[in-house]
Amino acid sequence: MVRLVAFDDATEERVRFVEETPRAGIVARTMARLAAGDDPEALVAAAALAVSRSADLPADHHGGPVHPVAGVHAVIGMHRRLGPDARLLPVVQSVALANKHIHLPSMGPAAMVAFDDLKHDVAVDKVLARLEAAIAEREGRLAERALTVACDKATPGQILNSLLTVALRRNSLDDHYLLYPVYAARALDAIGWQWAPVVLRPAVRYLSRHASFDAFGEFTKEFIDDGIAFFNRFGELEELIAAHGLTEERVRRTTGPDEAGAIQALADEVGEVGEIASLPPIVARAMGAGLSLDGTLEAMSIGGARIFLRSHTANPFDVHIFTGLAARRYLLSFPEIGFRHKVMALIGWAWSYEVRYLDHTLHWSWLSGGGALGSSSGDDILADIERRVLAIDGYDVTDLPVAINDLVAPDGVREVVRLAEGYLKAGHDAEALFRLTARLVCREDASEMHGYKLQQAAFEEFHACRAPLNWVHAVAAVKQAAVNASTRPHQVWPQIAAQLERAA
Repeated sequence: MVRLVAFDDATEERVRFVEETPRAGIVARTMARLAAGDDPEALVAAAALAVSRSADLPADHHGGPVHPVAGVHAVIGMHRRLGPDARLLPVVQSVALANKHIHLPSMGPAAMVAFDDLKHDVAVDKVLARLEAAIAEREGRLAERALTVACDKATPGQILNSLLTVALRRNSLDDHYLLYPVYAARALDAIGWQWAPVVLRPAVRYLSRHASFDAFGEFTKEFIDDGIAFFNRFGELEELIAAHGLTEERVRRTTGPDEAGAIQALADEVGEVGEIASLPPIVARAMGAGLSLDGTLEAMSIGGARIFLRSHTANPFDVHIFTGLAARRYLLSFPEIGFRHKVMALIGWAWSYEVRYLDHTLHWSWLSGGGALGSSSGDDILADIERRVLAIDGYDVTDLPVAINDLVAPDGVREVVRLAEGYLKAGHDAEALFRLTARLVCREDASEMHGYKLQQAAFEEFHACRAPLNWVHAVAAVKQAAVNASTRPHQVWPQIAAQLERAA
């Protein structure tokens, strides 16, 4: 007899709440639960579990558990660092998004079968080999079964190392082959690895399937030709490792003060690049010249933020520069992940489709060249930034004048970016600026947490990279907040605002 995945009583009640509440009532009922004292992070966990077991993967990466789960790390991070007036906003958005995907006919409801016939008396290396083979051969059901056993026997780092065998190679076809499994792991760091057999099963199923390029509509021909061309050139990335002598003995892991000059030099090259896909040899050369893994990533992070600030894009989904770099920083932290995988992750970042395609948008300068602001207080500047962001007339993603990849940010976005640059160069509080941008992004739900993920990634990269170069991460958070907060339609925020007004 078939048995479906179920949880302990308390978790099951929360998960069923997310699954069974009608969409029209999910915001009000979630806020009522929170007001009555329910644990916000337990509700976020329930949302991740619900959308993983009760929503199916659609043809492309927009739907099902992909973005609700990938956003959990950012939701928890923003919840923990926002002030008491705003910390519940990302929680409500997370629950509402999971509920939406479960109730949309294209994604749900679905049912996750429990595996009751698995053999656990097998060595961990054999289980991981089965997992890698099943994914490589696109045997999704076998991959889910192997993954379930691996969760019982292997460490998170060992599991990720196995997934990277396929994920790194397919990254050029679609960034989500790498980002979904990595951010699913980061979600588990936040809600507990005891839920890995449920949260990671859709991720390995996603990794195991053929890329459905037809789902990308007007971008299909370009996407297929471009992605397959880079996929077939994967050997060039592997050759860079040998050409530059990138071995574990020659490339140290951690950075230090002695690398400051080399980091700035590489950041300058990355930040000024004209063709993003040309970066792999530049990155490999820097490592071959002695730059550490962490130092290489730091330079890429600073340079990548500069690329983002050079882009005039108003596409609210354009966050992969940041989420891709933060994902790679996460991978570097695992001793179980092989050195070659780590190097390939760094070298291959620029071949990620949703990074390299931004070439046609690089029409702004990342640096204003101006001095700091005058005598305005930090609080006054923050208030001005908020006012300007909320005044920007953005785009309705359901009725766009051009293809979404061709959206150009209005002048108001550029003006608020320069204001934020002046704020930071005047020595004002970066933490307050990050809290403001996180709160502003919580108004938006059309991009399904893309803005949330950039906010958390930019926050982390700001703190991981050294001053005075790291200010670009905070300014990038402002740029994305300005784009996202003005993106329509807003379906969840008006309901949240109405509930807050009633409670006041």
